[in-house]
Amino acid sequence: MSNPLPNQHHSPSDSAIHRADCSIWDTPTDSQPDKLLRAGVKDEVVAVYLGEVRPLYDAAKRCIGQLSGILLLQQINGLERGRDQLILASAAQQLRESAERLEAVKPPSAALQHHQTLSNLLALLGRVLIRLEESRFLVDPQSPNVDAVLDALHAAQAALMQASKPAAGLAPVDFKAACCNCRPKTRDNKN
Repeated sequence: MSNPLPNQHHSPSDSAIHRADCSIWDTPTDSQPDKLLRAGVKDEVVAVYLGEVRPLYDAAKRCIGQLSGILLLQQINGLERGRDQLILASAAQQLRESAERLEAVKPPSAALQHHQTLSNLLALLGRVLIRLEESRFLVDPQSPNVDAVLDALHAAQAALMQASKPAAGLAPVDFKAACCNCRPKTRDNKN
């Protein structure tokens, strides 16, 4: 699975966070199968699989952050009516597309458990999203709904950690790509 987009250099003065042709579903260069094999992944079929699921792992990461932020804003009554729907819709769209894309990935036998972990993570995030949609403008910190959402977010973070494969770029925190795949070139990252 190769990235069809041309490599472009971005200077620190670039005003946009994303290029117009950037897609969250593109496999970052450092997760291309050939790079993963050079980085120590032993099996070519597993390297292809890890490259395919990297954007899905990254989407799950973003959704955990978005859903956690929504909960925090609900708790401090800092979420404007109408704006909450936009944020929830964005997370819902990413989760829906991630689940569809993951379903289309045929994992090798060596990655079946990893694939199931990602599937469970996306399902768990979907349940968190539903709870947040149902409990909009929930401001009582003592509510059992808050506890349920917090517990589910903790479980999602644990699943994210379980699915992490840092050598393949599947890492909870990646300072090389703070927002997306289109990061500036450096000496070590010949994007």
